[in-house]
Amino acid sequence: MGLFDQIGKTLNQGIDRAKFEAEKFQKTTRLQGEINEVRRQLDAKLMEMGQRAYDLQRAGQISAPSIAEMAGLVDQLRSTLVTHEEELKIAQNEVFEETPLGVSPTSPSQSVPISYDAPPMVTPPMVTPPMVTPPPASAQKICPSCGFQMPSSAMFCPNCGARVG
Repeated sequence: MGLFDQIGKTLNQGIDRAKFEAEKFQKTTRLQGEINEVRRQLDAKLMEMGQRAYDLQRAGQISAPSIAEMAGLVDQLRSTLVTHEEELKIAQNEVFEETPLGVSPTSPSQSVPISYDAPPMVTPPMVTPPMVTPPPASAQKICPSCGFQMPSSAMFCPNCGARVG
């Protein structure tokens, strides 16, 4: 019965470990969710505090130089945001303008030709390829690993792959 006791112990250890890992996963997931919620609340309060400081600085009730500098940057960003929002509205309201047939379009994107008449094909005259002469023996080298004869410019042997030179 020693073998069956050993198998039983091993199975119980595996079950206990799986149970432990599942509980650990559940606990860490719950804690990560709680941490994320607290961070979200912290960020919301910081934003609210920043908005109040901005409003108080603009009303002249706070005169800290660092807050004034940040308020100026916020004003610049808001101005940029308004400009981009206006550009977006204009872009969203653009309408494709169809041009009547026979009238040349005004925008370059609408001037793409619909058909293309290719020039007639002309067959080039037959040209015989030049004779390729092998490089002289002096322009070749021999692989020290396998003895393969290769071009002198080769860095690796094409036969065995050994690095040459």
